[in-house]
Amino acid sequence: MPSLIHPGPCGARRGATPKRWGRSLILALAAGLLGGCAGLLPTSKQAVSNQWQGFDDAKHSFDQIVPYRSSMDDVRELGFDPARTPNVQILNHSQVVRAVLPSPLQELGTIPKGIVDCMKAQEACVGYFMEPSHIDRKRVGNFMLDFLNFKRDTLTTGWKFGALIVVIHDKVVYKQWSGRPKIEETEVRNNPLGPLQGVGESMKGGV
Repeated sequence: MPSLIHPGPCGARRGATPKRWGRSLILALAAGLLGGCAGLLPTSKQAVSNQWQGFDDAKHSFDQIVPYRSSMDDVRELGFDPARTPNVQILNHSQVVRAVLPSPLQELGTIPKGIVDCMKAQEACVGYFMEPSHIDRKRVGNFMLDFLNFKRDTLTTGWKFGALIVVIHDKVVYKQWSGRPKIEETEVRNNPLGPLQGVGESMKGGV
């Protein structure tokens, strides 16, 4: 009985061509899906509104504030505006003292002049603590393990700058900075039950 499958012009069998095409298409789709999986993991961004590109930029502006010379107008022009900065903390004179001095029972000569004047000024002394920052959170690692909730790796990067500015009658008398120039943290969460992990915890809490 003659074969119904005849060789093609390149020596390939015509009957095998559709199967090969289907197999190649499946492999191509699988490769494309796996290659794009990393981009499917969720990301988030947290930023306290500010004009700086990074920690060093914020500190450069802060360094231009000069106690007993700079006014609050100068401070605002440099970007540290209590009225526009989100989450600003306003401190009274006693809170300023507690924030700056490790112990209130210090010898007078060891206390900064601006803090001594703040203690004397009482209610006229106000402290502003501002913390401009930029934080990125990105899930990394294996897409399928993350998607099925077996393992989730979260990479946190960014910076945070803390500025304490003490003012008496609109004049800066003391300043202090702190912060984290380069934040880089990795959090790994393992869930042995995968997608059932939350179900187990909810059932446990309901008992």
